[in-house]
Amino acid sequence: MIYKKKKNKESYHARRKNVFDTLCEFGVSIGLSKRIIYRYPLNLLEKLIQETKDRQSVTPADYFLNGLKRSRMQYGDYRKRDRKKKKREF
Repeated sequence: MIYKKKKNKESYHARRKNVFDTLCEFGVSIGLSKRIIYRYPLNLLEKLIQETKDRQSVTPADYFLNGLKRSRMQYGDYRKRDRKKKKREF
């Protein structure tokens, strides 16, 4: 029987902070970065960041956001898109 070795993963918060810092480096605004991290799973974001870095495009923010749009069409949303409460009518 072959056992897989466990990878020493960073904690969730460290991974989240790395993703946030990288998005800010790419030129994505702070508010949009927070919404992206809230809405999408971290492993998907890390994968897209790695692909963006490998591509070495002139505008990494545009390349990242287009990849995010395509992934949403392929995999669907992770959480609800709008967190705003519905207005109450009297």
